[in-house]
Amino acid sequence: MTTAAELASYASSFPSFRNRIINGNLSNPINQRGAGSITAPTGYTYDRWYYDGTNLYQGIEDKNVNDGTYVISWQGSGFNAYWKLSTDTTANNGPDSTSGFSSALSSGDTFTVSGSGTGNHLWIKFSLDTAADFSTLDKVMVEEGTVPTPFEHRPISVELSLCQRYYWRQTRGSSTYEDFILGGTVDQTTWARYPVRFPVEMRAKPSFSTTAAAGSYANLNSGGLRVATTVQEDTGSVNRMSAIIEVYSPNLSTNQATTFRANANSTATFEFKAEL
Repeated sequence: MTTAAELASYASSFPSFRNRIINGNLSNPINQRGAGSITAPTGYTYDRWYYDGTNLYQGIEDKNVNDGTYVISWQGSGFNAYWKLSTDTTANNGPDSTSGFSSALSSGDTFTVSGSGTGNHLWIKFSLDTAADFSTLDKVMVEEGTVPTPFEHRPISVELSLCQRYYWRQTRGSSTYEDFILGGTVDQTTWARYPVRFPVEMRAKPSFSTTAAAGSYANLNSGGLRVATTVQEDTGSVNRMSAIIEVYSPNLSTNQATTFRANANSTATFEFKAEL
């Protein structure tokens, strides 16, 4: 019988954070966007995973890539994997080019990276071989070495923070339509400013977008609820740690505290993206 001490010794023989894949536990994924599946819709779906309508990709940031031998592994059958180093110039769209990948790899195969460095991201691609879809792909690992180790289960809070380096969506409740999102101040009678602090430092200066049209948001202060006409970032304020959101509405009371709320939309929120 295996003792508790033997199990502890076995587990401690594997270093932490050896898996370069983020959100590889696809049977219980981080899913900030609320995607219906890893392939619905096209684009980024589950955190860190990009689907182009045919293949799945994950880009491993240059800062997490060294020269050397790696081994890739996963659970599920009927898939092939591929890799390449790539300097991408366009953010948030997956690999800039789908060409240049290696020959097909099976789970447990190794590959050797040479030429890593600033700007050279390691892209992993999965394609269907005999599988009908990607629903059974799970426990994806890319680690340095020649022998695959058991899947690394990081605490969910840690995995979420790793994902939020690349994408962050403001969470909100859904008990009422006019749900509080942010607090700020009214600078002018037509607009208010709301500071945002990201949970973690993002990979690069992120882009901002809302998840609904401007009329789905409002400013609320002593003058009442004012439906938004424009919701935008103050571009000069955005950095890798924080931003300021400007919300335009008519007839605001200046120099007062205000809240940024959803307006008759139970899911309206906003997001910042710094994906590869």
